[in-house]
Amino acid sequence: MLLDRSRRHLQRYRQIARILARHGWGWMVSRLGFAEHLRRYRDLGPKEEAPAHVRMVLEELGPTFVKLGQILSTRPDVVPEAYQLELSKLQDTAPTVPFSDIRDVIESEFGTSLANLYQTFNHEPLAAASLAQVHRATLFDGTSVIVKVQRPHIEELIETDIEILFKRARSVEQHWEKAKTIGLLDVVDEFAMTLREELDYTREGRNTDRLRDNLSDERCVDVPLVYWHLTTRRVLTLQEITGTKITDVAANPPEGVDLKVLADRLAKAFLEQVFVDGFFHADPHPGNILVTSDSKIALLDAGQVGRLDSENRAGAIRMLMAFEQQDARVLADEVMNLGISQEDVDVRRLTTDLGKVLRSYYDAPSRSVNMGRVLGRVLNVSAKHKVRLPASFAVLGKVFTDIEGICRRLDPDFNFTEVARGYVGKAVRSELRSQDMLTELYRSMVASRDFLLNLPEHLDRLIRKAVDGTLRVEFKHQGLEQVSETFRASANKISIALIVAGAIVGSSLVVTAGRGPIRWFGLPALGVLGYIVATFFGTWLIVSIIRSGKHR
Repeated sequence: MLLDRSRRHLQRYRQIARILARHGWGWMVSRLGFAEHLRRYRDLGPKEEAPAHVRMVLEELGPTFVKLGQILSTRPDVVPEAYQLELSKLQDTAPTVPFSDIRDVIESEFGTSLANLYQTFNHEPLAAASLAQVHRATLFDGTSVIVKVQRPHIEELIETDIEILFKRARSVEQHWEKAKTIGLLDVVDEFAMTLREELDYTREGRNTDRLRDNLSDERCVDVPLVYWHLTTRRVLTLQEITGTKITDVAANPPEGVDLKVLADRLAKAFLEQVFVDGFFHADPHPGNILVTSDSKIALLDAGQVGRLDSENRAGAIRMLMAFEQQDARVLADEVMNLGISQEDVDVRRLTTDLGKVLRSYYDAPSRSVNMGRVLGRVLNVSAKHKVRLPASFAVLGKVFTDIEGICRRLDPDFNFTEVARGYVGKAVRSELRSQDMLTELYRSMVASRDFLLNLPEHLDRLIRKAVDGTLRVEFKHQGLEQVSETFRASANKISIALIVAGAIVGSSLVVTAGRGPIRWFGLPALGVLGYIVATFFGTWLIVSIIRSGKHR
């Protein structure tokens, strides 16, 4: 088993090294430790080609790296804007798999022949993505369905890639301080969890059911039904919803379709998911949003979803309110409350930088404000101050950017900020009415009761120790280790300097006296030996001082 795993890793390393080298990323081959798997490579071309090279490299590396690139395109706190724009072009497409392989996967999952599962099954795929292939079929009652089938052996390849990514991310964090600041290992861990979830189609089925239940009150939004008796970890059967891609409707609106109404419905559907439900469709590209013949909006493919717990949802609402009120201090407080900081943060400087973000939108018409880009800029400022916000906020920024872009194509005057403002009050009321709020209130009351009841006993113990003289207070010095080490090194150098000075003075006295039974170079041997010792220690002392100066 271990030998097989090592063999798979070695083969994959060689593939990665060859692809990187072909695109001129020789320096990256060496930096990531792949050079040993490749004999020759060339240097990278012009700097402006680098983002395109990265995209092409990821596409050639296969599904794991395509998915990684798509996730990185949503992280303005991790990759520069030029790379974000290029990575957003990554297309999740792949060559088609022969129908015989697709049939084998389905039959192995259900333990019976394909003819016993579907009345008809179209051999020609509707789409071929990196993880799955999609076919049209019909059930025995005549219902049209879409069948999503996982590619054969894809899980083994992805697990190998994830293991390699973890190993390389750990190595990069050890040698690059910025990688540790942005939490590269955490990014890989989050990516691995997301990708493994996406490989489990029962999870996607549950996401689809939950999304449909949450949007059940939105009569103008459709989410497909899941046929659970024909769904497993590697096969997903969904109701087929027919319609027109929403961007095609924007370009060529059918008669009787009001584009302004469509834009309003789409925005409200996603704001409901984010601010009220805390569970939202995280891949709203135009191919996943259809407009049906009766002008409903259909949301497809719930493989990628975002989640905001009650704390993060409340934080997102307060951040939106701080933006509306142009209050940089409140925004900074929310960033500190929600984020994780690796060291002490200069709150005043963080507030100043966030204030610059807010001022750039001061007096701007609200319809010209892109909420997704605003959130992206907040993430950038947070990363600059080494505060890492939850990854769900980066996903949320991408979703808002995508939805606002689609809504603007439907209605150039669409005001996403105005619609979002209307959901703040609704979200707050929903939070106050929620069962979680009552639970938290109950927990706080119980904790307060326990504190008050136990307070006399704790005070009694404290007073007794003070009276008995057994009360002990310990102080721990932090950050003084380096100072102590500096003093120790300085004392050692002063001692060596005194020894050198003493050796020079003593040797000079011996040489001046001219006495001694043994003579070297016509001088007393003891005096010459003293000069040699002084030269040796003096040279060591000078080199040590120069080196310590360079390390500052």
